[in-house]
Formats: sequence, structure tokens, C-alpha cells
Amino acid sequence: MPPDIEVDVHAVRRLETAAKQVASSLAALESRIASAGDIPSGAFGHLPFASDMLRDKYAEQVEGGMELFRSAHDAFERVATALAGTAEAYERNEQDIDAGFKAIQAGMPR
Repeated sequence: MPPDIEVDVHAVRRLETAAKQVASSLAALESRIASAGDIPSGAFGHLPFASDMLRDKYAEQVEGGMELFRSAHDAFERVATALAGTAEAYERNEQDIDAGFKAIQAGMPR
């Protein structure tokens, strides 16, 4: 007979909360990166071609950073959703087991 699996549902819920908090923090950082990308037109000087090239490269870096933070945010949101589903499944399973034992007890003579 396989061993019983003990799951700490409260720990799974704490992990879910932590994943949501990380996702929220990443979303806040994404907005900061976006504001860092909002620089004045003369920030890279006024050299022909060079200033435009630097500004374009900076914009690429900012956009790349935002994409990475969006991806990380989405990943942590998916983790939080999966943990919520896992915890709910274990809670339903525990309720079903309890209901089964109660039904067995109810059917036994006293």
C-alpha cells in the first residue's frame, strides 16, 4: 500500500500569496522601468546620428526590460493560479473524505 500523502494546505496558500506578492512587485517595477524610458529628447546630446543611435539603443533596452518584467509577472501569476487550484483540490478532497467518514459513521449501529 502506498504511503499516505500529507499536504499542508496552509503552506500551499502561503506560497500562493507569496507568488501574488511577487507578481505585484514585478508589475510595480515594470512601471518604474517605463518611466525610466521617458527621457528628454536632448538626454543623449545633439550629435548627428550618434545621439539618435544612443536614444534608439536605450529605448530598445528599456523595452526589453519591460518585456522581461511582463514575462516574469505573467509567470508568477500562473504559479499563483496553479497553487490556488492545488489548494482548492486538496481542500475539496479533505471535505469529501470527511463526508465519507461521517456517512460511514451514520450508517453504523451505536
